[in-house]
Amino acid sequence: MRLSLTARLTITFVVITVACFSVVGLLLFKEVSRRIYIHDQTNIMLDARHLRRLAEELQSPDDLLAHKDRLIALVLGDNANGLRVLGRNGQVLIDHVPMGYMLSTQPVVPADQRIVPDSIQSWKDNNGNEIRGVATAATLKDGESVTIAMARSLADRTALLNKYRSDVLLSLLTGLLVAVLLSFLLVRRALRPLRAMAESASAITAQRLSTRMPLQHAPTELLALAASLNDMLARLEQGFARVWQFTVDLAHDLRTPIGNLRGANEVALNRHRSLAEYEALLGSNIEECDRVSRTIESVLFLARAESPQFAMQRVELDTALELQRIADYFEGLSADAGVAIEVEASATVRADRDLFRRAVNNLLSNALRYTPSGETIHLRAVNTGKGVEVSVENPGRPIDPEHLDKLFDRFYRVDRSRSDSATSTGLGLSIVKSIMELHGGAVSVQSSGSLTRFTLHFPQT
Repeated sequence: MRLSLTARLTITFVVITVACFSVVGLLLFKEVSRRIYIHDQTNIMLDARHLRRLAEELQSPDDLLAHKDRLIALVLGDNANGLRVLGRNGQVLIDHVPMGYMLSTQPVVPADQRIVPDSIQSWKDNNGNEIRGVATAATLKDGESVTIAMARSLADRTALLNKYRSDVLLSLLTGLLVAVLLSFLLVRRALRPLRAMAESASAITAQRLSTRMPLQHAPTELLALAASLNDMLARLEQGFARVWQFTVDLAHDLRTPIGNLRGANEVALNRHRSLAEYEALLGSNIEECDRVSRTIESVLFLARAESPQFAMQRVELDTALELQRIADYFEGLSADAGVAIEVEASATVRADRDLFRRAVNNLLSNALRYTPSGETIHLRAVNTGKGVEVSVENPGRPIDPEHLDKLFDRFYRVDRSRSDSATSTGLGLSIVKSIMELHGGAVSVQSSGSLTRFTLHFPQT
């Protein structure tokens, strides 16, 4: 059976309370029993000593009988006390045992030996009650020896302890009931903030991600949890917003080429066209299909890059060799644009070769698009001691500061009119960011004056 947190805490508190009460009650019971034992033992020992001194002051057995009442008076006042005095031949001189238990079976302490606590003996009567007593010899003044037996029945003490035990058990049961009730109420009250958090959490839906856990009355133990949940909800809300924006942008970027394809084909079908016109239409359609394919391929790459199962094969790369190969690959495009590409690299980086090339390709392609004719793009790689920095620097119109933080968002373009959407999917820089995150690094951008520099920061491995 699955118990609630309230029930578990209540049971825990009750068990602890009962355990504490039980231990305290047991210790008190033992202490009371021990003190009663010591008290009775001391009284028996002192009475026995007193009786022996009085007997030694008497002249003879007859004198002892004459002072019988005086001797009995020492044990009067408590019916549990008993006294028996025997003569030399075992003759009973004094017999005062109200409860009728036996007194003559314990060892006798010699007259010249001190009565000490160890002299006290213990035995049972016919009813099973404990008897404690001592027997001692006493020498009268005429040289006659008598035996004085002093004892006390512990039947009343046993009854007292039994009642005390019953009272302890009754108090324990009462305390148990009170502990259960109070623990339940206090635990339930203490967990009220947790229930409030649960109610707040149940109200959170995909349409209400702005809801947050209450922090005003949260206890210290739950404050960190509530704050963490709020942070998680903020990230989820941001993630949902990004997914929504990503979906809208993706639909927009796919709708444009598909609309172009449909419109061009509908226009071509309105009347008979020449072979050259049909060939031009097919060429245009292929370009639009390539654009859709690039967009889909980029989206799939980003989805795979965010998967935990994405695997990389890191190798040692000579940045000078790799950057020169990339520059050679773009030689035709750069020549058409009238832009030169220079490579300055002297570092070695450990990275996935394909991903490294893709990241630099995206940055270089972006730089070519915005570099004026006659200018030079610089590809550099340096070892900073903390890692390797690979940069793509191009001259041209600087990027406004308001756009710098958003350049790596998916489908974000500085040109809000999307006039260059035919050549750009708006995902190139997002792919660069994902590639650097896969390597445990980062990408940054600086743009001022007439220079814009994108830098890939590879950590030291």
